[in-house]
Amino acid sequence: MKSLDRAFIDDLLSRVDIVEIIGQSVQLKKHGSGHKGLCPFHAENTPSFNVSSTKQFYHCFGCGASGDAIKFLREHDGLTFMEAIEKLAKIANVEIPQLYNTQSNNYKNLINVNNTACERFKENLLKSTLAKEYLYKRGINDEMINLFNIGLASNGWDDLTKLFTAKNQIKAATDTGLIINKNTKNYDRFRNRIMFPIKNTSGNIIAFGGRTLDKNENAKYINSPESEIFHKSNEMYGLFEAKSTISKKNHIIIVEGYTDVIALHKNNFNNAVATLGTAFTKNHITKLLRYTKNIIFCFDGDDAGKKAAWKALENCLTEIRDDTNIYFTFIRDNMDPDDLCNTNLDKFKDILESKISLSEFMLAKVQLGLNLNNVEDKTHFVNTIRPLINSIPDGLYKSFLQDEVIKITNVKKSLLTENIQKNTTAKSLNNDVGISDILICKIFIEYPSLIEKYGDKIIKLVSNENIIQMLKLLKNMKSASGYRLNSFLNESEDIKNIFLKLDSSKKTYESIKSAELTLNDMLSNKQKSSDENLYHTILNKYTDNKMLTEEEKNILKNFKK
Repeated sequence: MKSLDRAFIDDLLSRVDIVEIIGQSVQLKKHGSGHKGLCPFHAENTPSFNVSSTKQFYHCFGCGASGDAIKFLREHDGLTFMEAIEKLAKIANVEIPQLYNTQSNNYKNLINVNNTACERFKENLLKSTLAKEYLYKRGINDEMINLFNIGLASNGWDDLTKLFTAKNQIKAATDTGLIINKNTKNYDRFRNRIMFPIKNTSGNIIAFGGRTLDKNENAKYINSPESEIFHKSNEMYGLFEAKSTISKKNHIIIVEGYTDVIALHKNNFNNAVATLGTAFTKNHITKLLRYTKNIIFCFDGDDAGKKAAWKALENCLTEIRDDTNIYFTFIRDNMDPDDLCNTNLDKFKDILESKISLSEFMLAKVQLGLNLNNVEDKTHFVNTIRPLINSIPDGLYKSFLQDEVIKITNVKKSLLTENIQKNTTAKSLNNDVGISDILICKIFIEYPSLIEKYGDKIIKLVSNENIIQMLKLLKNMKSASGYRLNSFLNESEDIKNIFLKLDSSKKTYESIKSAELTLNDMLSNKQKSSDENLYHTILNKYTDNKMLTEEEKNILKNFKK
């Protein structure tokens, strides 16, 4: 099988403008020879996200995110490699080679298998009076069944197994987790369960959640396992159905379960989503902030709901910007959003209205059970809340939150802002790499074409292993459109950091001629140093009355200091 040719990828990247691609998602402003904006991968109030049109790569000096247009589309838009390639090819109006690695094309096969399974589940539901009655009792009507493509996994062990065997798609079905292979036998993962398809933001079915109809079943809910197309900590249920409304209403409601989302949508809260049985992660908050800066967490009021809320709060802190508004609200009396929406919609609306801000929730939670008139409790309070506040990016929000803690405790701001420095193995570049090695590497980053003329000679002057490796790698970075230096971003952290440090520093040589003069001087000095060493070695041999060869005599006689 042929893989997608690297030359095609390089050519494709050269045909698109990375500033234009990223500019669709990030507000960029001209800055020197490049562009700058707020990083979309972490929260910041001072722009540190740099995009270079000439070098066709981005890098954030705040969080370290970096790459080319393909990587941006994969990590920011959640596209697969081939989806990113297809999007760029469409923009550049070029045709993708037909013969590319089937592993890349496997994404479509897995999606097709899930679509087939979804259709079978819907057919099963139409035939089952029991399953439909269950859904109706839960307040899930036909409109919601159709909107969310809800279905039913039959009670047998081989419904899908037979279907995909007949279609010769057992492997793909196994890869998505629909089929389990054990001891050379295949059987269905989901049996006698209401099926909730999980879609990505493009509307493709990437996984399923199944709710048992059997009261004696231990696992009430099970999800598809992680696969090539499904990463649980990145996805949210209902986001595809909710995203247009989220943008219109400019806020989002986050609940805990499938049926909670469906109940809210049925009652015109079409901006509701849920995590997939996992804690709310940093990946979730990053994804949702693309749609709105206003987020309301609506969790059960029991201990589990409060723990989930606190975990969500912790994961949100590093992503908070001055324009971000995060709120929490809790449903009590052993009810959940599903129950309350379907029985007392007005009360649910009141609960949403009574939401509290993240700062209120955090301050109240940390103070719980403490007497702040007590020195010990006050110390405990400050020590607990300090790392939480310090994890928030610098800005007005962080400053005002610090002021609130100072009002409560009268602690000095210098003590509150004091951050425990983490141990780090990162040293300054100059400490790790010799000055001459840095200069050599800088020259070749500025003028990579010189590698062809000087590479083999100059590499002998370098002592740092990372610089040596970079010079060797550089030879293979040549493409039809020049040298693709952003390939260094795919190497080890040490090499990546050296490249970024040198590439972002002020240009050393204004012309290739001046760079060549320096290289020639280096080589000349190296030769001179080598000649001197040889001279002194022969001289020492001569003074020790040792026999010299004719060549050594000539060197000794003709050497000029």
